[in-house]
Amino acid sequence: MMAVTVPQDNIIKGYKKPNHGIFRFLPDSWVPYAELMRLDRLSGFWAFYWHYLIGLGYAINLPPASQFMDFKALVHTAAYLGLWTTIFRGITCTWNDNLDQDLDRQVARCRARPIARGAVTTSKAHMFTIAQMAVGAYTLSPFQGSVLIHATINGALLFIYPLLKRCTDFPQVELGFGLSYAIFIVAAILGNDPFMSLWDSSTDFSDRLSKIAASPLAQSSGFLYAAGIFWCIIFDTVYAHQDYEDDLKAGVRGLAVRLGRNGTKPALLLTAAVQVYCLVLAGQHAGLGTLYYTFSCGGAAGVLATMLWAVKLDNSSSCAWWFGPGNSCVGATVTVGLFAEFFVSKRSY
Repeated sequence: MMAVTVPQDNIIKGYKKPNHGIFRFLPDSWVPYAELMRLDRLSGFWAFYWHYLIGLGYAINLPPASQFMDFKALVHTAAYLGLWTTIFRGITCTWNDNLDQDLDRQVARCRARPIARGAVTTSKAHMFTIAQMAVGAYTLSPFQGSVLIHATINGALLFIYPLLKRCTDFPQVELGFGLSYAIFIVAAILGNDPFMSLWDSSTDFSDRLSKIAASPLAQSSGFLYAAGIFWCIIFDTVYAHQDYEDDLKAGVRGLAVRLGRNGTKPALLLTAAVQVYCLVLAGQHAGLGTLYYTFSCGGAAGVLATMLWAVKLDNSSSCAWWFGPGNSCVGATVTVGLFAEFFVSKRSY
């Protein structure tokens, strides 16, 4: 991609340097790079991190993690996953902004992003992506084998995402494949890789696939993964309605544009129903109990129904709130149900 000369006075109009959190202590020259990592925007962090917490809550309910995990280990694991989320999100957001810089300049909400406004050049952004990838590789260095394979697959899925909005109306679906993949990474970290048989080269490939298909672990994690994909479709389509008018003008494709203001809610209501059904099936195959069905399934259904009734798709502030705090309520209900199931049921002995 060639560097583009940007008319600064047009691009940065209305831009204000973040002055909260870590930005109060950063040198000015570091600020654009912290913005590329989205350290000023926590809603997107949670959009990533909830999938890791859900994966953690799921994995600790199954052996061997259910037998060795205690509260201290749980906190340490959650903190580690939070660090990994921050790095991994920074990598993917930097890559996304670099590829999308020309489109970002045509969308009001995105014009002040560091690359679009000219604060970071294309080449420096690519170098920053590589540097973050090196840090990410070091962060994952304690692990081997399938964890690294899953992390590589996850990165590839999210690197593809920004390309799809140019050629398909379904980038939110592919984004769901990437974000929800965190479930497999966490499961592998805790010794519950549902695809472990796939890496066994001592048997025929068809036999490995048959073994995976018959495994309750693979079935339950597969349904949980599918639930995460449908959930991502919901919240990212709501998010995309913030830019609906600009996306139409710029030619940015996606489900918000395809479904329109009138067709989005009916389609997402159906998607929400399928998401909850997948959560139920995941619980059945994993042998989870009442607390999971009450909080994770019932709670998610209630919040999703409220979201799709209350969100005003023609109001960017409403879409932003339901993408951020509102959507976190969905992640929290699913996570609470899984953790409650572990502490009350699995740890009752």
